[in-house]
Amino acid sequence: MPRASQVPNARSSPSPIEIGRELLSPIAAFLTKSGLSRSQLLTEFKSALRHASASKLKVTHVRIGEEASSIVNRWLRDPVFLNTAGRPADLSFTGTSSITALVRASRMKVAPRAALNMLIEFGIVRNIAPGKYRLVRRLVDFGHSEYLPFEPNFRFLVDATKVSTNRLRNPKGTPGLFWQCADNPRIDARHARDFLRFAQQRSLSFMHEINDWLDEHEDKSAYSKRQRVRLKRLGIGLFGICR
Repeated sequence: MPRASQVPNARSSPSPIEIGRELLSPIAAFLTKSGLSRSQLLTEFKSALRHASASKLKVTHVRIGEEASSIVNRWLRDPVFLNTAGRPADLSFTGTSSITALVRASRMKVAPRAALNMLIEFGIVRNIAPGKYRLVRRLVDFGHSEYLPFEPNFRFLVDATKVSTNRLRNPKGTPGLFWQCADNPRIDARHARDFLRFAQQRSLSFMHEINDWLDEHEDKSAYSKRQRVRLKRLGIGLFGICR
């Protein structure tokens, strides 16, 4: 199986310039509007750069980000990929009910083999027999002991930053995006694992409801090259807090 940084045929990563612009521009605008001068902002950026190499953990391009979540979500919900008990069926790589069909049904621009390799590497899917694969984890967790995957974490940072600074660009013409937080700083540390397990289970059910709504309102004509439809990416991102 190829290493994460060598996954073939997946969607190409943005260039370094595009990365810097998409993430740093709204942050810089937010800090500038808050009262920091240009010289102060440059000083803080330089200081941040000096401390940027403190961690020994590498950041690796895995070429796949939100695609993995979309694929797993469909595997959990689509009757085509469920067994008679209503649970995710074991899938072959090709066929009517297969990994290849699953990736295509998810409408993700990623090669089925690349998606499968990534899901196996992160322990979300397991090869249980020759040519047979099982979904062993219901949640997509990009935690890895050897590296920090770039694409999913970058997308999360960009989404969170844009939601937080959205009204700076157009105070009157932007949708009412929201950021909500439920936390308590007086929780015994021994409850952290139980809380995260509880939150994951409840959030998974909620996200399935969100996916059902999005599927119901998806504009199918957008997949026709003859149609020019004004589209927006809509959704919700959830994250855990522990500090």
